[in-house]
Amino acid sequence: MNQMVKTWVHATLGAALAAVVFSAAATEYPVRQVRLVVPVAAGGPNDTFARTLAPRLGTGLGQQIVIENIPGAGGNLATASVLRQPHDGHNLVLHGMTYAVNPSIFGAASSYKIGDYTAVSIVAKGPLVLVAHPSLGVKNVKELIAYLKSKPTGVDYASGGPGTSPHLAAELFKLAAGVNMQHIPYKGTGAFMPDLLAGRVPVAFVSPLVIKPAIETGQLIGLGATGAKRSQGWDLPTIAEAGVPGFDFEAWYAIMTPTATPPDVVAKLNKVVDDAVNTPEAQEKWKSLGVEVMRGSPQDAQAYVMSEYAKWAKVVKAANIKAD
Repeated sequence: MNQMVKTWVHATLGAALAAVVFSAAATEYPVRQVRLVVPVAAGGPNDTFARTLAPRLGTGLGQQIVIENIPGAGGNLATASVLRQPHDGHNLVLHGMTYAVNPSIFGAASSYKIGDYTAVSIVAKGPLVLVAHPSLGVKNVKELIAYLKSKPTGVDYASGGPGTSPHLAAELFKLAAGVNMQHIPYKGTGAFMPDLLAGRVPVAFVSPLVIKPAIETGQLIGLGATGAKRSQGWDLPTIAEAGVPGFDFEAWYAIMTPTATPPDVVAKLNKVVDDAVNTPEAQEKWKSLGVEVMRGSPQDAQAYVMSEYAKWAKVVKAANIKAD
């Protein structure tokens, strides 16, 4: 057997062996409980998605899904935690757009590189809602802008931490409306809600998953939604309609796993996640809260994440967004 033939045989056998290993991995996976890490405190949209989907994911995988909240450092702590575990699909993270933004905001201080993870599935995306505490005395976006322009130092606004969707939406709003607000970062939406409801921090951009009851009871005033069009189930104008033409912002949420996870395991996870979100109950719940259910292959999800990384790298630089 000449060298060329030997090389071809070895390569073919290697590919076949890899396929068998991946197939076996997917067939056997999971062999124990699956840990789903949430990079923010309990009560935020990531946490809501995780706890809503966990029972369905557990049924699909035949194993218990254990949710672990690891807030702090804009999601860097949680992301690093999962990277330290075996890359076999038993340790996942339900991240948001923060994942695609952190490397640009934190630079060398980021706990991961954009290529360290691959997206299993984008579970949902949707707008945020700009809210103000009644004590601020504003009832719509134009009144808020006028109020902020009368205050050279602006007011404080809350976010779930550097690079989170509430942070990014607020910074884009400041830029587009020509106003000033001071960033007060917390360890997730659930962590800042008590101060927002008490008026200690009077303004925030918040996921519709968690803010609707506070608006309906009058604890907060909904000023506008960040999407390009009005959300179903909400009687709120868009921010573009209400005084900032062209403003358009949507947050997204994805289940992710380290890139070294076997492709067949990723494919199996994708199928289980797809089945979990493709139920009438899940779709009706997301729709009522103004959030759109997302479906697609792991390749589609990863392409979307990478496009978001490229987009936000430019925005972070242009807007000079800092980690505070």
